[in-house]
Amino acid sequence: MADTAYNPFMQDDEEGIEDSIVAAAENPSEPTPTESPSPAPSKESSPVKEEPSYDAIAAKLLKDHLALTALELHVELVESGRELPRLRDYFSNPGNFERQVEKESQLQPLHRTSSETTFDSLDLARYSDDGANQADERHAVLEFELRKARETIKSLRANLTEAAESDVPSPEHMKRDAEGLSHQEALKPLEARALNYLINEYLLNNNYKLTSITFSDENEDQDFDDWDDVGLNMPRPPDLLHLYRDYGRHVVPIIITATADVACGNDSINGDQPEEVEADIGMALDEERQNNESKMKTLDEQIMRLTKENETLKSQIKDMERDIEHLQAPKNSTPSISPINTPRKETFGPGERRQPIGADAETLSNHADMATNQEASTLANGDEGGDESALAETIDSDLPEGHAVPTEINGPAHESRVDHKEDDIPIHRQMSEPFQRALIGTVLQARESSDLRLREEVSKIPSDTDGVIEMLARCLPYIVPNVLLAKREELVPLILCSATLNSDPKERDKLLNLLFNLIKKPDEEQRQVILSGCVAFAKHVGLTRAEAELLPQCWEQITHKYPERRLLVAESCGVLASYLPSEIRSSLVLSMLQQMLDDKVEIVREAAIKSLGLVFSLIQDTDKYNQGLELILSALNDSAECVVTAVQQVFLPAFAHWAHELDRLETNLIASILKRMELASMDLQRSGPDTSAIEQKIQLHCSTLQCLIPALYVSVIMAAPLTTETQEKSESDIASLEVTRFPKPLCMLHDIAVIIGSKDQLAVRVHNFESHIGDTSIEPWANYSWVTNEFIPRLLEVLGRLDASLTDCVKALSKLFLNICRTFGRVFTDAKIKPKFQAVLNVPDDQREMLVQSGQTSITKATLPVYAVGVLGSHNREEDRKQLEQFLQESVIMLALCNAPIDSLRVTYLELHTHPTYHELLLASLWGCVVHQSASVRVFCAKLFEVLVKGMNEGLVSSRVTPALITLSGDQDLAVKLATIPAFGTIMENTTQKETLDRVYIQFQSFLDDPAYREEHSLLVQLIHTFGKVGPNAEPKFRDEFVLPRLAAIAHGNNNTTNDTRKSDVATALFEAYSALSCCFVSDDLIREAMLPGLRCLRQDMEQLMPTHEAVVSSMIKEMEEKLLSKERSSSMESHPGLGSEDARRALFNKIGAQRNKMATVFQAKKK
Repeated sequence: MADTAYNPFMQDDEEGIEDSIVAAAENPSEPTPTESPSPAPSKESSPVKEEPSYDAIAAKLLKDHLALTALELHVELVESGRELPRLRDYFSNPGNFERQVEKESQLQPLHRTSSETTFDSLDLARYSDDGANQADERHAVLEFELRKARETIKSLRANLTEAAESDVPSPEHMKRDAEGLSHQEALKPLEARALNYLINEYLLNNNYKLTSITFSDENEDQDFDDWDDVGLNMPRPPDLLHLYRDYGRHVVPIIITATADVACGNDSINGDQPEEVEADIGMALDEERQNNESKMKTLDEQIMRLTKENETLKSQIKDMERDIEHLQAPKNSTPSISPINTPRKETFGPGERRQPIGADAETLSNHADMATNQEASTLANGDEGGDESALAETIDSDLPEGHAVPTEINGPAHESRVDHKEDDIPIHRQMSEPFQRALIGTVLQARESSDLRLREEVSKIPSDTDGVIEMLARCLPYIVPNVLLAKREELVPLILCSATLNSDPKERDKLLNLLFNLIKKPDEEQRQVILSGCVAFAKHVGLTRAEAELLPQCWEQITHKYPERRLLVAESCGVLASYLPSEIRSSLVLSMLQQMLDDKVEIVREAAIKSLGLVFSLIQDTDKYNQGLELILSALNDSAECVVTAVQQVFLPAFAHWAHELDRLETNLIASILKRMELASMDLQRSGPDTSAIEQKIQLHCSTLQCLIPALYVSVIMAAPLTTETQEKSESDIASLEVTRFPKPLCMLHDIAVIIGSKDQLAVRVHNFESHIGDTSIEPWANYSWVTNEFIPRLLEVLGRLDASLTDCVKALSKLFLNICRTFGRVFTDAKIKPKFQAVLNVPDDQREMLVQSGQTSITKATLPVYAVGVLGSHNREEDRKQLEQFLQESVIMLALCNAPIDSLRVTYLELHTHPTYHELLLASLWGCVVHQSASVRVFCAKLFEVLVKGMNEGLVSSRVTPALITLSGDQDLAVKLATIPAFGTIMENTTQKETLDRVYIQFQSFLDDPAYREEHSLLVQLIHTFGKVGPNAEPKFRDEFVLPRLAAIAHGNNNTTNDTRKSDVATALFEAYSALSCCFVSDDLIREAMLPGLRCLRQDMEQLMPTHEAVVSSMIKEMEEKLLSKERSSSMESHPGLGSEDARRALFNKIGAQRNKMATVFQAKKK
């Protein structure tokens, strides 16, 4: 037999190895469970190396004192959920490390090399004379004190442990204690601390948290988080459950039968009993012993008889099976030869219990002892008919899972389940059960804990629904990590089904935790699947379980590092709000969402805002109203636009519905926002030049009020009393509303039909409301009066404070009034809103000019554009259009005659110009002013035409705008002519029709060539400004053939001007124009012929008038000259290619030489 090398990693337990060696030495004839015959090596088969178990590796590492490697293995196994008891006990015992420190201190210390000194680590103090010695002495003193402290701790622990072990009660005392015959001994402090630790651990593991807290408070002198605080120099014992289950293996109390007298309560039997009682007890025990001995003899006889009968029947069955197989086999068949170790095929019934495979020797021996005890108890019960089957089932139930029981042991009960063949060789040796199990375990070994778990699950196929649910709960945590992240949402139904139907609270908690941690970063679709599952779970389990099981999972994820997980929590709080108790909804859920409003990720805050809308739609506690209002006002100031949008479209409509139920919509919610808008408008009047932040506040408040208009309208029409006509008509008799009756809602929550419930009911309420407006006999109700007498007038006051030049604020307020007018309807607008605006805008003729110039009238404020755009432009009827056109024409004339700023009209025309349906109307309002007798009116008209050109149809520009401007350009008044020049320039920028452009060219040429305009200095300056503005955007032909040559001629003529003021104005305008045109692509010929001559003339003027600008003009000249020079060089190189290559070669050699000199200088510096 070949020698086999000893490999310690192939064994499961070091102590088991030593025991097997000792047993082999004592009984050499009997093989040990850890040995197996080593087959002779052959060429055909090579020995298969068995993979060592983690426990064997841990034992080897600890034996060789490789503590760090063992600790790393322990941490890895704990993180993967496969903790080894050996490593846990070793590292929980501080005595192991104290001994390790002793051994390490005896070793020769290694020589330590000094680290590299860098500039960052340089410590000047350590180069002093005595600094190093002081540090070394202090280090030596600290090491000595540490060593003495460790020795003291070790000696105290050893003494304490020795004292505790010496006081352990003997088995006799334990037996008497179990019988209740001895008095209770006093509990020692070490025993009390150890028991307290185990009791507290039991309470925590079984969710008795309050009891555990109380128990900890009553034992303040003990730290229940650290076993070392107990004071024993030994590893932590198992928990109470393991101690209770293991009690029967060590202490077997004497059970007194029914024939003995058993005392109860305080009448316990003790040594002071009378002699008569002791004699009776002794007689009873003798009689019981004799009865038991007689029964044992009878049972032994029965066992012998049944064993013989069993052997006889087995031999008969085998003979009959051989005969049957011999008769069934073909006559000419060759007998097959099978290996000796052919395994038998056995099936297990549904009632058979399987045990783990590959158990060690100690476990197998315990199984054998338990099987023997069960056999004795079964025979003692007198079950004669089922003695043999019970014995066989007992032996089979204690076998490891999947192990086949030998035929000789199983008996007839298993013989019927064995598939026999002619070449099967039965085992006739009398082997002990532990040896048989160990022998089978050498073939069926559990390689890893996961394999063992899976084989256990496979062997325990459930037979009912509860078993299936429990199996899913056990298997899903192992399945999830092996599923692709993109497909893990497919597991949500299984997880929810298991969590819903499982009866174990701990398993449900694990499954729900698995649900929330299923995907590392769930996307939108995956979150929706999980949320749908949470809703289904909450519906099925009810309010109590939803609160107790789902909310803790949300709370754990509220501070997760991934925003997708926090987003899932924020959305979960919203969808689960209706399935939670009302008190939890208004307290815990609300506080969680309020905490998430401070999240640094905007999408999380957005989801929290939407969930707050759901929560406040369900809250019944009116005390939370003010808190909700504060949350809305604070969230509106969020820096993220998506958060503000979520507030306006989700949170605000939901909260407005609750405010309407509490009658606080108008007087509290809307009034709060309106008050903030008023304060912002006042701040805007008092602020300095930088007003952007205040303007943004006003725009925000306008958009917020716009989102509340649908809720306000519903509040008004629902509170309106029903008229007799409305009561008599049914919903079918009232005509349905037009599709364009209401403005398009921003979202579904702003849809008035959705708020009320149906379109038919909305039509009834609208008809009833509009019938009230014209009826003066009906007294207005509170909501209606608040809108007409407080809401609209306060908004008008805000408009009167804002200047028309604040374009963004004017746009926001125009949208607000447009929404109000279209929502409340044409009748309400004509009857209530228009009169209030007209009363503000109408100024007496005798006071008009004075009020306009002082700025105390609304026609120069934001009131005029808001009235024109938001009120008159809200309904597109013919009479509304005529009224708008008339108002615009009157406003142009009135402002022009009063010499008022044109800002309010400019904003009005710009806003209306964005709608193509108003283009004809705007042109018509201006055409009436083209021939007005006042020159100021014609100037206003020319300036407003400039506003309308951009974005208008080129046909209208050619047919309506250009003729009007040409007419105005021939006006006798110079101011009118000047006003048309920017308008012509705008046409040049935005029109491509050749006919229109030619007409504009001719008009510009007439301005420059007409002798009547030659002395008009202001006209010339305006033309230069216009050329500089439109030159970069106009057609290149117009710029190259007209603008640049004309500018050069103007610059040359300006050199000869004697009036310094005029020369300075023209030079400044030319400087701005050339600065803008220098960025354009201009051909070399134009640069040489037009740009450079004009710039040189301009430089001469700048040297005299504005020396600060002369450097800029000189740099432009230099840049253009270098551009021309570089192109001349490139053209010359193309004509002489050899010259160019020679220059390039020379430049390259010069560069290389300079580099060599530089490197030589560097090396010389290093040598020095």
